[in-house]
Amino acid sequence: MSELRHILAERRSYGETACTHAHAHAQLILPLQGTISINTEQPHQLDEQDLLFLPPYCQHTFYGHTTNQVLVLDIPGQLCLDKAMLPLRRTVDERWQALRFLLMSEVNDKPAAHRAVTDLFHYAYGLLKQAVTPRSIQYLHDHFPENIQLAELAALEGYNPTYYSEWFKKTTGLSPSAFLQKLRLSEAKNLLTETDLPILHIAQQVGYQHHASLTRLFREQENLTPVEYRQQNRKSVKTWPKLG
Repeated sequence: MSELRHILAERRSYGETACTHAHAHAQLILPLQGTISINTEQPHQLDEQDLLFLPPYCQHTFYGHTTNQVLVLDIPGQLCLDKAMLPLRRTVDERWQALRFLLMSEVNDKPAAHRAVTDLFHYAYGLLKQAVTPRSIQYLHDHFPENIQLAELAALEGYNPTYYSEWFKKTTGLSPSAFLQKLRLSEAKNLLTETDLPILHIAQQVGYQHHASLTRLFREQENLTPVEYRQQNRKSVKTWPKLG
């Protein structure tokens, strides 16, 4: 798919054959009929009582169970202000039911008005961000480029480090160190595709002193170097002034 300039909202159906991919845009997925499965690092079986938000570059596997219909919003990455946001699953309450109805009204009115759909998405994004986030997890989102100690995170929740590590794994599905790496990797991907910053500068911006550390992370997680990832996912880039 070419780079999105506007939110694309449309009905889709998922086949029974599993497909795996990732893309530069985010997605808001609202099942309308039947049941679908979308697996990220956690499996999600969704029906009309559920919704799922997939941030940019989130690898996922999806397939349908018998007949299904899904309202999908493809959202340009630049509209997602939190570049390190993780997949979010929510139960459809009265607010989401009303929002789904309004989105469907726009989809039924072809072509959908870009401004109206964008305004509705901003409201939806606010609802997603309203979810209560544990203090230490929010701290990681806000300070991931820094040198963060496990004891520091545990203290934010009032736990000892051993119990905190167990609690964190149950809460997020990842260890604190793996979660931190995920945040850094996500921001590095964004900088690689959105800017022409040198690899060393990107490494330092996401929390690594040397570019070798970032290269090792990319090899482990993507089986690519940062340079190779940039070449495969290159966009029109911003030119940054040289320092000094």
